[in-house]
Amino acid sequence: MRKHRNWLIGLGIGIMLGSSMLQLITFAKDQTESVADVALTREQLNVQAEKNGLVLLTDEELQQRLEEAATAAKTGAQGEAGKAEQPSASPSPEKEAAPASESPSPSAAAPNPPDEPVTSQSNDKATLYIGAGMSLTEVANGLKKLGIVDDAKDFVERARPIAKKMNVGNAIFTGKPTYDQIIAELVRKKR
Repeated sequence: MRKHRNWLIGLGIGIMLGSSMLQLITFAKDQTESVADVALTREQLNVQAEKNGLVLLTDEELQQRLEEAATAAKTGAQGEAGKAEQPSASPSPEKEAAPASESPSPSAAAPNPPDEPVTSQSNDKATLYIGAGMSLTEVANGLKKLGIVDDAKDFVERARPIAKKMNVGNAIFTGKPTYDQIIAELVRKKR
């Protein structure tokens, strides 16, 4: 009996795995048959959506809401442009922020894609938005645009160990920070 112990263990494991697979297959077959038989009406879908905190829209309702959002964004952008043209009471040496997209599309409210970091500067503070999935090269180019680093390639080489450790959010820099200060800000947990 000891001579065939390994063979018997393998046979037992094979029987258990086979029976488990058979149970999974029959369970999945029962589930697909029960789902295929039930067709939900629009009212039933609305009830389920409301339970989950969702709203179902028809194509016409969706188009109407998109148009409303586009006009609201357009009027908001025009209102902000009017405020920007008014002269300031106290002159301050502010540097211009990167121009915002004035597209009336509903995607205008969405955050910038990873290849376009949001940057802004005022007095001696500079802000760089680190998006999800941004590469270290994209961050270095954003820092170079802000004037925080002089050479993007040099910064990439120095910061390579933290490439996967950068946290999403606004990185705020004051003055002309060192590479170590920049790296610390990039890996800082942001809200």
